[in-house]
Amino acid sequence: MKILNFEKKSTYKSYLTIAILGNSYKLNIKYTTASSIKLTKKGPEFELVLPKSRKNLDNIEIINHAIQKLYSELAIEELEESLELVRHILKFAPEDYKIDYLKEDYYKITKNKVLVISPDIIQYNHEIINYTLIQAFCRTKFRANSTNYKIALKNAIKCYEEYKIQEKNSNSKFKIAIA
Repeated sequence: MKILNFEKKSTYKSYLTIAILGNSYKLNIKYTTASSIKLTKKGPEFELVLPKSRKNLDNIEIINHAIQKLYSELAIEELEESLELVRHILKFAPEDYKIDYLKEDYYKITKNKVLVISPDIIQYNHEIINYTLIQAFCRTKFRANSTNYKIALKNAIKCYEEYKIQEKNSNSKFKIAIA
């Protein structure tokens, strides 16, 4: 006589979303017999694989850590294009920048004029990221709320708006002539 094994090899839970570049992705949590923790993209969803031993525990800390790691990895790739665009528009850039977690802000300028960008900014679309970086670059060169800062910010936003119009019409990168 055969004995049937009805034990499930994995269990799914789906109740979270991850925001990346303005898009929301469903986060499925899968509990398996494996002992490792993995976060992978599967089509339009993400799958977080956790050991079965974590099934009845509060996994919010692990989930947050996995999402932070994802944001850190994506920020390196995705922010480069925005940083280059803002450098091109403003014709100046901070001395240096780094990607590091900040508690309450998406960017910060240190005393050494180093721009620190939080990887959490990757939740928003490119347009919001670009506007934020334009503001951050202007703050590296001018004091916040000074007349020069306001003028530089106004001119940079005007140039960025022109870039968006040209981008929409031609679909090519960096074909903007800034006067």
